[in-house]
Parts: sequence; structure tokens; C-alpha cells
Amino acid sequence: MTPTTLGSACRLAAVATALLVFGAAGPAVAQQALALTPVVSGTPAGDHAEVVVLCPDIAVRPEVFISRGRGGLGLKLAQSGFRVYLVDPWTTPAASDDGFDGVVAQVWPVIAEKVKQIADGAPVTFIGHGLCGLLPMAASAAPRGTAVPMRWVALGSRFDWRIGAPAWADWLDAWATDERPLPNVTKRALLTGLRAPLGGRASSVPPTLSQDEDITEVMFRFYTMSIYREPPKAVIKDVQRWLASGSMSSRQGWVDYGQGLQTVSGAALILSGMADPVAPPEDALYALDLLGDRVPVQYRLLSRASGHSEEYGHLGMLLSRHAAWDVDRVVLAWLRGASRLP
Repeated sequence: MTPTTLGSACRLAAVATALLVFGAAGPAVAQQALALTPVVSGTPAGDHAEVVVLCPDIAVRPEVFISRGRGGLGLKLAQSGFRVYLVDPWTTPAASDDGFDGVVAQVWPVIAEKVKQIADGAPVTFIGHGLCGLLPMAASAAPRGTAVPMRWVALGSRFDWRIGAPAWADWLDAWATDERPLPNVTKRALLTGLRAPLGGRASSVPPTLSQDEDITEVMFRFYTMSIYREPPKAVIKDVQRWLASGSMSSRQGWVDYGQGLQTVSGAALILSGMADPVAPPEDALYALDLLGDRVPVQYRLLSRASGHSEEYGHLGMLLSRHAAWDVDRVVLAWLRGASRLP
């Protein structure tokens, strides 16, 4: 099989060739059969290769992982010998009706069961962007159903809820009132840190998009046309409640999901964007302090201070042209067991 080339997320069918829907398991059966979508590029991985599951944030479709011009993190991992799958817990009735609690209690056990069946004893790594990066931790705080040993990666995930950035708060407020955020609100929350062209240095815009317009406008247009989706309002309300209380707790107050940092197993990798209002770098320190005493954890600040090409924002860490070198390379090195990240 020749390597797959993507011009945009609209050509997902050339990469994700089929839906794998296994026998229903767990409480989410009554809600919906959740699908894992395989990403294949180049020579398919062997049946015993490590399984990597990619999970998007609440306002982004899973195609974000295969949409960066001619590539994306999902394609890079598939080309590197991993069995890669996309999963989307946010489009389920459980997310719409019961918010984050529903995803943890009803959807996550189904994901775990299906991953267990696919892996068939092979290693598993879960990679989540934004709120998806918190699911292993949250599930550990409120264990239900099938558990599967796994490593996990959190990209742009907030672990400390005591202070919220105004730009992100405005974005959440708009969704909470049934209004799609104005373009400038979305740009300030999700599309920060993009690098303009300078001399021979390319901008953050992927090579398949226009290079002659305002870079933020180009990226915003790509986001809205190719990978945007409306987040579940119930989850938006949960996030607002966490920010108001300073604690990531269930609606009834019985579960503090943050306590999962003291019980979650498996090695972890946390990446923060220097210019990310959704999950500022300082909000990762809380997780590093707790995890570092129990499990192997590595951290990377996506910033020029770390030798990267830009001050990464929330979507830039997945969509920027430079993420192929700055982000994919770090994740791949960690997956391969590098003791020191590039």
C-alpha cells in the first residue's frame, strides 16, 4: 500500500477505511454503539503492534488528527508502525444528556472494552486533546466497567481549575447561552500562538492552505469548514462549574475527578502550549507534582523557550505546519521509550 496523502479532512475516507463496531458492552449500550475508526497510511501495522487511540477535544472532530495539510499526528503514528484509531466520546447521547459524568460512567467503559478487544494483549496508549486528555484520570477516580492497562498522553489538557483565562471563559459563556462564539472569541481562545512568515521561515499555516492571507483568518476558516463541531452543552456547563468551584467534581459532588491523579496507572506524557488559554502551562504543574511520585511522567512545554518554532496554542499544537516537527516528533519519541525527549 502506498502512503496516503491528505489535502484536507474531507478526504478522511482515504485514510480511515472502515468502522469497527464490536459487540456492545457496559452501560453505554443503551446509549449508542461507539465506533473506533482505524487510520491506515502506508504499510498496515501488524496484528500485535501497539494500539494508539486518539481522542479530540469537545469542539473538534476526530479528523483533527489527520488534517494537517498532507499529514497529522494520526497519520504519522500509523506510518510509524502503530495501530491507530480515532474515537469520539462527545457525540454520544451520554455526553449530551449527562455531560462529563455520562462520558466517564457510560462511554469510557465501552471505549476500554473495545480497545481491549482490538489490542488482544498488545500495549495500548491513549492520546487525548483537551478534555479527552483527562479521561484516564477521571475514570481512575470513578472506576467502572472494563479496565485496560495503558499509557496516556494529554495534549493541551487543564489539570488545575482554580483560575480560568478570560478568553476561554468568553468562549464557554457563548456556548452556554446557545450562541456560537463570535469569530474573534474563537480565535482568542483556540487559535493563539501562530507564527507569521519571516524571511525564509514559513508561517504556521499548513502548505495546502493559502499562504498569502492573514494566518489566523486562514486557520479559523479551515477550522470552521473542516474540523469544527458544536460541543455538547452539558459538558460546557460542567466546565463552567469546575472553573467556578475550582474543582473538577461530578454534578452530585460525590466524585472529585482530580483525585484520579493519585490512582491512575501507566506512564504519562503531558504537553502544554505556551500560548494556550484553554490549558496554560502552569495548570499542568498540579498533575506533574502528583504523578511524579507514583508513575513515570514526562513534560514538554511547547514554546520557543524549549527550542520549538512557535508559542503553541490549543489548536496549533495539532494543526500548525510546525507541529509535524515540534509535536509529532516528541510524541513518537516518547512512545518509543526515549529517556530524553527531542
